[in-house]
Amino acid sequence: MNESISQPWLTSAWLALMPLGLFLAALPRVQATRYSALNARNRVRLAAIWALFAALAADIGFLMGAQASPVIELPLPGVSFGLPLSIDVNGLTMVLATLVAFVIAMIAHYSVQYLDGDPQQARFVRLLAFTGGFFLLVVMAGNIGLFTIAIIATGFSLHKLLKFYVERPKAIMAAHKKSIFSRTADFCLIGASILIGQGVGSLQFEAIRRFAERSDNLPASLQIAAWLIVIAVILKSAHFPFQGWLVQVMEAPTPVSALMHAGVVYSGAIIALRTSSLLVRVPDALIFLAAAGLLTVIIASLVMTTQTAIKSMLAWSTTAQLGFMSLELGLGLFPLALLHLIGHSLYKAHAFLSSGSVTDQLRQVPPGGKKIPSLGHWALAVALGALISGGGAWAFGENPLLNPTWIALVAIIAVAVSQILVKGFQFDALIDRLTALAVAMSMGLIYLLLHTLFVWGFSADTASLVATGNPAQLSLVWVTVAGFLLLSWIQGPGRTLLPKRMQLTLFTHLYNGLYVDLWVDRFSHRFWSERVGVELPRKNLALESMESTALNHEILNNSGGAQ
Repeated sequence: MNESISQPWLTSAWLALMPLGLFLAALPRVQATRYSALNARNRVRLAAIWALFAALAADIGFLMGAQASPVIELPLPGVSFGLPLSIDVNGLTMVLATLVAFVIAMIAHYSVQYLDGDPQQARFVRLLAFTGGFFLLVVMAGNIGLFTIAIIATGFSLHKLLKFYVERPKAIMAAHKKSIFSRTADFCLIGASILIGQGVGSLQFEAIRRFAERSDNLPASLQIAAWLIVIAVILKSAHFPFQGWLVQVMEAPTPVSALMHAGVVYSGAIIALRTSSLLVRVPDALIFLAAAGLLTVIIASLVMTTQTAIKSMLAWSTTAQLGFMSLELGLGLFPLALLHLIGHSLYKAHAFLSSGSVTDQLRQVPPGGKKIPSLGHWALAVALGALISGGGAWAFGENPLLNPTWIALVAIIAVAVSQILVKGFQFDALIDRLTALAVAMSMGLIYLLLHTLFVWGFSADTASLVATGNPAQLSLVWVTVAGFLLLSWIQGPGRTLLPKRMQLTLFTHLYNGLYVDLWVDRFSHRFWSERVGVELPRKNLALESMESTALNHEILNNSGGAQ
């Protein structure tokens, strides 16, 4: 028994069976019956459970030493490299495959009763299975060529799901808008794959890693490939100002929103993690990625606090978190970005699948929840947060003064735990304030502990960014610190310092996402003009009613912001 379990190819075999089960379940029956929808949804649910079981079996095999990664290479005409059909068997693959399998299993279970009685239910669950299967190929691909093919297939399958409600013009147009950026990102990945294949001689991620580590001077073709990957990450991750489609695809069925926001939308971060050894050799590309992420974090976080629809708030939250991940990737904090990806994926899947009950939770405002903290309380909370995060970093053997990226990390954790302290300081009882302090210290230390564990567990699968004293990198670190402090201040005491008229103006502009999506609307309508007569009047009416909506809600004045 032990010998069969420890076969070197066993882990890759279990991984290969995961998407295979979903693909088989997605195949339509030759003869349709009145029970087709019931049979289809049950097959897909069982296939999703099977994928999760196979992921756990693969984890066991991996831990017992079955870590071989067989490669079958298909020749490609006209180029000096082939297309490998390979699975990357390492810690990064195992954790991502298990995560995606778990999310797909939860969504499939949720979808059993979803659209019950709809004549298109069987088609819906089959498309859901195809999309999940293709995305499993994305997370386990052993080379950038197979990754690109899998993400293109995932995009086309997801596109059909986003257009599932054909009677909803807004859903159709949002899907078309998404396709513009997705196809552009796909072309960037195709170009990067060709350049890497020609420059390295192989598309394998392991070969890319070895070449990048051994090469003294990275060829210009690989530097261009790194930039193409960064552009693809920005487009796939819906960074500002390309985020409009991610907010507007909320017209799709809820399981589709959960699958996209808890899985598919992380494809940009995944390819950045896979090619981190190449990206660190082109520091300007990483700095650009981090700057785009930071801008997205600040704007999306502010816009999120103005949204009145639950799913829109969740969509803007996803945009902000994706920007946060790119900021971490750009700073070279690759294990931390992986930790962030896992945590946010689980949270977002739960948030969308339970979005119907969120309104009840939001109605229950805790005592003091609407109070705006004073400048003194806010400054004290930030100072205590800095002591907690800085002291925690020293306790884990890190000197932030010797590594600029740790300065940014300490500041980010300080701002995060200060939000707990701000809420605790709004209570008068000493026990409540001490409880908030204990919770803040615990959360800060747990975050640093998890970061340390992920560095230890996944440092072999991701690159390390060496601090070189690059002025642009140092500037980015301090801009990051200032940006998070500014964001915290605006959501706290800063709201009381602006005149109400200015607050209303800012609220209106932020509610509309600063209108940057209008140019995408105009561009999209040039290709899908049949929707102009339906969409544009709705857009104009929405814009004309923003001021009255702002006056009714007065979120900036009366609420504590999104939790």
